[in-house]
Amino acid sequence: MDSLIKHWMTGLTVEEKCRLLGGASTWRTHSIERLGIPAIKMSDGPNGVRGESLGSKRTPGVAIPVGIAIGASWDTDLALELGDLLGKEAIRKRTHVVLGPTINLQRTPIGGRTFECISEDPELTALMATNIVRGIQRHDVAVTVKHFVGNDTERDRHNVDVHIGERTMREMYLRPFEATVVDGGAWGLMSAYNRVDGDHCSHNDELLLKVLRNEWGFDGVVVSDWFGSHDTARSAHAGLDIAMPGPETIYGERLVDAVNQGDVSIADLDTRVKAVLQLIERTRASERSVDDQEHTVDDPTERALCRRASAAGTVLVRNVDNALPLQPEKLQRIALLGPNARMTRVQGGGSSSMQALSRKSILRAATDRFGEDRIIYEAGVSIDKMAPVASSTQLRTPSGERGLQIDYYNGCDLNGEIVHTDTISSSLVIFFGSCPIGVNPDHFSIRITGSFIPRCDGQHQVSLVITGPGQFSLNDQLIVDDPLGILPRSDEYFGLASQEQISTHELRAGDAQKLDITMTTRAGFSAVRFGVRPPDDPDAMARAVRTAANADVAIIVVGTNDEWETEGHDRESIQLPGEQDELVRRVSEVAKRTIVVVNAGSPVAMPWLDAVDAVVIPFFGGMEMADALIDILCGDTDPGGRLPITYPKVLSDSPAWISYMPVNGVQSYGEGLLMGYRGHLASGVEPLLPFGFGLSYGDVNWGSANATMLSSSQPTCRVTLPLANISSRQATVVVQCYVRRVDSNEQAKLGGWHKCFLNTREQRVAMFDLPWIAFRRWDVDRHSWVVEVGDYEISIAKSSAEVCQRLIVNVDGYEIGPSLKHN
Repeated sequence: MDSLIKHWMTGLTVEEKCRLLGGASTWRTHSIERLGIPAIKMSDGPNGVRGESLGSKRTPGVAIPVGIAIGASWDTDLALELGDLLGKEAIRKRTHVVLGPTINLQRTPIGGRTFECISEDPELTALMATNIVRGIQRHDVAVTVKHFVGNDTERDRHNVDVHIGERTMREMYLRPFEATVVDGGAWGLMSAYNRVDGDHCSHNDELLLKVLRNEWGFDGVVVSDWFGSHDTARSAHAGLDIAMPGPETIYGERLVDAVNQGDVSIADLDTRVKAVLQLIERTRASERSVDDQEHTVDDPTERALCRRASAAGTVLVRNVDNALPLQPEKLQRIALLGPNARMTRVQGGGSSSMQALSRKSILRAATDRFGEDRIIYEAGVSIDKMAPVASSTQLRTPSGERGLQIDYYNGCDLNGEIVHTDTISSSLVIFFGSCPIGVNPDHFSIRITGSFIPRCDGQHQVSLVITGPGQFSLNDQLIVDDPLGILPRSDEYFGLASQEQISTHELRAGDAQKLDITMTTRAGFSAVRFGVRPPDDPDAMARAVRTAANADVAIIVVGTNDEWETEGHDRESIQLPGEQDELVRRVSEVAKRTIVVVNAGSPVAMPWLDAVDAVVIPFFGGMEMADALIDILCGDTDPGGRLPITYPKVLSDSPAWISYMPVNGVQSYGEGLLMGYRGHLASGVEPLLPFGFGLSYGDVNWGSANATMLSSSQPTCRVTLPLANISSRQATVVVQCYVRRVDSNEQAKLGGWHKCFLNTREQRVAMFDLPWIAFRRWDVDRHSWVVEVGDYEISIAKSSAEVCQRLIVNVDGYEIGPSLKHN
């Protein structure tokens, strides 16, 4: 133990030790000033380091592609680079602990956080996440890989009891955590909200003690998910080191009482405290004060990395007769259609959202590339789930400035003293951690005043969503009156918000509408959302179709947004929202060439797939996504991605769908190991797009592969494959290896892969090793990993559904215990 940690441990009282284990505020732990023990600051997250605020005053930062887009790159070197960038961003945001990466598996295509996760496959998730961890922690910034474990749905996530099964748990859902801890050396881990086999993850002895610490040798900190801890004594014993957020947690005074009553031993308390003090040392928190000003760096080299990363994770899934790449010099009229062309989505919703340095739309990127005279834009349809949030251009403060005025009051007395006044640029306000000086973050009220200016005549829907008691008046007419906070709840904003309250009003363009909104906040998270839905445009789709008919090419950008894909609730369907499918169908009937861009973070149905010429999926590709997409459409960059998740034709084809709904509070993973592509292979149900699938602009010949077992203490299989680019374009290749024991009935699993880039006419031999992990199986009788003796089939494949060659290797079998430092 470090001498400083020994000094601190000697000097700490029981009360101070208990205080260290509970959050002091939303994002910070306590400091003990008399001993010089600093506070630790935490921040989401997976696709960028947001900083301390989730509200309107967020410090802008670098927004990298979301997890599924990183997974689609199949590029572990890129994952390391992106982790390195997140580590730098954490330093800029004065953050010691990054709350990520998210490494739960994409069990179903409709999970609210599917976009935030890396893949449905445990090995792809494990190896990509491990390098993200390494990249972040090389800057002395800790990660908290999350959510340990089984938080694979947002449905009743705080209470659902997940039953996975021992072998499936070990081989599938624990694998990414095992890799990031054992191989990546993760300094932190976040416990999940849900229960596993009856016990909440925040005090689950089997997970936190037996597996994590005793088997894997984890020596970092376990942090609870926010408001996700339940039992003081059991948590302290099982290994929950920090309960977040503060100021009220299961630790602090409650832990003092538990120690004094003998429910928690001094030994357990000291173990928890030493872990926190070690975290302080590892992250150099004494040198990096939580009170230092967050700042933004706009570095061209980092933008270039984000642009390259977005392209690397963009997947080309259809390209009939080389419809792509475009030849810009031959295009005079380009129809750019669809709602997401203008309202391009670069990230999903929930705690991972952040204020990106920039968020260029695909419309702007296309205009920059082709010029305004060649781009004709029509939205065609709308996909807004709720009435759209008003922007600053439509809002005015009482003094006539852009935006709305917000006044803060401590407590719930709106007739009391105004302690702070500010201007907000949007009609969505979120409070989760950061408040103006003088405002009590745990109990305050707000009044939002100003006016909204309609852009057109007609019937407008005006809506309000609030998370606490409040009122809303329009032109001094009381529209929403909920002083007790008893409006029916919805799934929005982590399930804390009211249902959308909608009223209809005849408004005229340019006539200012006076707004007055009040709300008393709740401790932790609060939000106010004012929205306005303008009159429907009955000619919108017909205009888009006419535009496509008169253009050289039609590019339709369909997708979702951060209301459809967000933490807090799962999607109900894989259908594109609104009438987007109809828009694509009608455009494809009249356009000379139809290119569809799917700007969605999770799988969607594509009933029109066979009717269009090309389909590109950039997912939510981060702040440089729009320019990266145009690079790909114009052929400046090869689409480098392969699907990290299976796209079913219909939701009911998803292998986990049959057991998706909890029964009496229990979520049973009835599909077992046959999740994702393995389930499709077992059932023979053809997916819309298979796992691992993706096209390149180049054309590569695959030669005859060879597989050789190397002599070592653990079985390792070396695979070689000659590759030859026979085209005049650069090509991207992802050689995938699926492994199964020949005399078993089990489905093949991804054992490893090799990604490479071939220049024009280049030839090379791809060589890579499949480690012993590719051959192991969890034996539920021996509760141990085993590698069984016998012949194994190595499938050399372009996707889970397209095997090019099959090779047989013989493996010597042996048993290994439940934990092993991987080589």
